[in-house]
Amino acid sequence: MKMILKRNHKILALIFLLVLLIRIYFIFQAPYFDNSGYLVKRYTENILENGKPVLFDQLSYNGRETLYSPLWHYILAFFSLFLGEIAFKLMPNIFISLLVFVIYLLSKKIIDNDELAFFIALMSGVVPIIFVNTLISISVYSLVIPLMFYLLYLFMDIDEKKVIRFVILSFFLSLLHPVSMLFSLSLLVYYIMCSSENLEIENLKKEVMVFNFISTFFIQFLIYKKAFLEYGIGVIWSNVPAQIISNYFSFDILNFLYNAGALTFIFGLVGIIYGIIRKKDKILLLSGLALATLILLWLRLIELKTGLMFLSIALVIASAFTLNLFLVYLGKTKIPYYRLSFVFIVLSLIVLSLAVPSFVFASKYAKENIPSDYEVLVFNWIRENALPDVTVLSPLGKGHYISGIAGKRTVIDDNFLLAPSTTERYQDVEKIYQTSSEFEALELIHKYNIDYIFIPIDTELKYGKIKWIDDENCFRGIFFGTPKVYQVIC
Repeated sequence: MKMILKRNHKILALIFLLVLLIRIYFIFQAPYFDNSGYLVKRYTENILENGKPVLFDQLSYNGRETLYSPLWHYILAFFSLFLGEIAFKLMPNIFISLLVFVIYLLSKKIIDNDELAFFIALMSGVVPIIFVNTLISISVYSLVIPLMFYLLYLFMDIDEKKVIRFVILSFFLSLLHPVSMLFSLSLLVYYIMCSSENLEIENLKKEVMVFNFISTFFIQFLIYKKAFLEYGIGVIWSNVPAQIISNYFSFDILNFLYNAGALTFIFGLVGIIYGIIRKKDKILLLSGLALATLILLWLRLIELKTGLMFLSIALVIASAFTLNLFLVYLGKTKIPYYRLSFVFIVLSLIVLSLAVPSFVFASKYAKENIPSDYEVLVFNWIRENALPDVTVLSPLGKGHYISGIAGKRTVIDDNFLLAPSTTERYQDVEKIYQTSSEFEALELIHKYNIDYIFIPIDTELKYGKIKWIDDENCFRGIFFGTPKVYQVIC
């Protein structure tokens, strides 16, 4: 038994190292972070300097109050004390790579097949949507995802020994991110499904569910009380500008198949349906997570990419059930000699359907969503040569580069919660870039006290050349490449 455990530990360690090394290869090919990564980096560096979270952001929206849980930033700050800036690249990728251990444990709960559980663990390490969105973003989901699925593992066979661990970690998850409410809703859906099927739920599970539900929502209300009071039920949409809210919450099945892997979707869906029909308790629990996520996506109550990340992992785990049934069936056929070759082909196709899109998307994402060397040179010039209190206009998707690299005030960025007049600002910023009227542009420039105008190449491709910017009496050109930068002088 000890020999088997040692062997399993070694194989899992190799899978973990393989996934981590693949991630490290990609992150060190990208010298910078994406736009959202610079917000996390700036807030973490503030903790390192002052020991306190950013409660009022002087640079965002020309100065605004912030509202968020700083636990993720404190975790990063702690590791930065020992590792320096490399912690921003290394730690999130170590955390998300730990998911392979969690998925192995969950798979073993569902099927008694070590080899297949190892394979499912490997699959979880190369799911495209998770691989890409946790690579160069310093994303809190790097820790949230493995933690939530570990809580799912603890809940499956909860006992007196696991309760304390579950309570502590569920409390920790609630402090980490509001997506912890998804876990509570998953348990609620699981309870409803079991009740509808007349399946008995242990009293300890019921008590744990009640505690998790009440504590999670209470903690979220304490942290985001001001947002709840200001927006009411609209807090769910995080004050996202009306013009882009559909992009944040819309669900596209083809996009999901592309980002989660078509074969994973098929095997996972079959596993969930078959598990529900057979009233398999552990599959019902996974189904609770999948259905809760789908309901929130359908009602546009959770951001698209966030929902798809959790849904894809739930399907990966559920696919273990389908693949196990498939292997059992093959063992009963009259072609046992071809079984190994057939299994190898099917499993290889599954890995390729995940790994190839992950690597392609990661390369494409890094190329399109991190600043070029020339852009960073421009940002550094602004940091060193512009006055400390200037405001730089940039499109929405470049806002955190301005505050994080250039260190200057922005007109708009995608940290929307409690930000002032996001819909109006987004409309005004778009109008400045696309209007042909210099008078209209200057009116808006003065409205937001803009000192510099940053024009990236994608904005020019979208709206065409800004003609009024050539007025030398009002605008002094500083950089004329890609991107362009002009100083407002009138």
